[in-house]
Amino acid sequence: MKKVVFVGLSNKKDKEAFDETTNSGKIINEIINQLDYECFKLNLVPYAPTDEFGKLRYPTKEEIKKSLKNFKKEIEKINPDCIVGLGNFVNYELRKIMEYQNILISEKHPSYICVYKKAHLKQYITNLIDKINRKIGTKND
Repeated sequence: MKKVVFVGLSNKKDKEAFDETTNSGKIINEIINQLDYECFKLNLVPYAPTDEFGKLRYPTKEEIKKSLKNFKKEIEKINPDCIVGLGNFVNYELRKIMEYQNILISEKHPSYICVYKKAHLKQYITNLIDKINRKIGTKND
């Protein structure tokens, strides 16, 4: 079976990558439910980075760099046919990894769509599903 990996930046506190209790998780799960592929959800940084007050923050460049080795191992294990990078930070890092270039789809993060482009949510979902199907359809078996 063909495999797709959705990649975010980091976890929310006490949540898995794209947890279904989050808005982004609901969107990704809606997409997954419409795909006929085995799907995985990962984050570049597999934990919730917090500041000194316990508030969620963006991971530092150093935290991302330290996490990339394990992230690459996870990707190797999965051996996906398509990687969907979600958000600018994620896509910046994924574009640096040459072996991902032929299978990478760079897309806006679902949370961006929820906040700034809510009226375009259905189109976002449809377009991303189409992109994934096209990417996997063009990949050699």
